[in-house]
Amino acid sequence: MPSNTKNILLVAGALLAIGGAAAWIYWHEFKAPQHDVALHQRVGEIMAEQTARVAGKSGKVVLITIPTSGEPELKTQLEAFNAKLKTLGDYHVREYEMDTKDQDKYGVGTGLSGRRYVRTANKNLDADVIVSFVGAPSMKKEDFATLEKIPKLVAQARSVDNLPRLFASNLVSVAVSARFIFPSPGPENPKTPQEKFDKRYQIVTSDAVRSIPVPE
Repeated sequence: MPSNTKNILLVAGALLAIGGAAAWIYWHEFKAPQHDVALHQRVGEIMAEQTARVAGKSGKVVLITIPTSGEPELKTQLEAFNAKLKTLGDYHVREYEMDTKDQDKYGVGTGLSGRRYVRTANKNLDADVIVSFVGAPSMKKEDFATLEKIPKLVAQARSVDNLPRLFASNLVSVAVSARFIFPSPGPENPKTPQEKFDKRYQIVTSDAVRSIPVPE
């Protein structure tokens, strides 16, 4: 084989190898999901199940979210929520996507202020249930005063600190929160979506709220 041909083949092979490596890096580091898709699908499904339990077989659902760009977990949860809710009854869903202004305080299960919650609730007095994927609202005295009607609320809450106050005021019906009761149920190394959910999350009702630890 002529040396020139051999060199061309060597260069071509090297380029293919480099291209393959670059594609692998792109897929695994950038394109592929960096979160546990099955877990967050289950979170979304459970949010839908709790919404249906609170609202009944039909009704108006008001959904409070933030942009999902940069929030792949939220995107997965919302897709699973909407898909599951369709199987549980006849619901009209209206979505409010809050403008976060790139503030770090907003994220999955956190960021909803009392002012924004009251504004949304007062615009939707006919809502059967409000569903927040950005936390349980942090309510101030003036927020309570301007709330025209106390709606049913299903909230995903990263922190449980303000849940006792909200449950005491009947401002939240159920919350899906980060786990605070240990040991968690199920196996040490969870495999199914439900086992993973039970390991990291729990459903909080007015009965379970008494178990929330008091901050020292």
